[in-house]
Amino acid sequence: MNSVLHNQPIMASKKTSAKAPQHGGARPGAGRKPLAEGQETQIVSIRLTKAQRDKLDALGGAAWLRERIDRARLP
Repeated sequence: MNSVLHNQPIMASKKTSAKAPQHGGARPGAGRKPLAEGQETQIVSIRLTKAQRDKLDALGGAAWLRERIDRARLP
């Protein structure tokens, strides 16, 4: 039965399918893979000029930067 609330008709709800949708949601094996087993990564944001960004990309991007950080000695 439909009724009216504030001069707006209330529609009867649509029947939902018993079958689950075939898209969306978590799936086994989905998502970004870890760089190294058991090591969680963190997102770091830095500000670079266009020239610096282009140079970083030419040098190898994030992989190059991670390697340089790993090899660097602390002062």
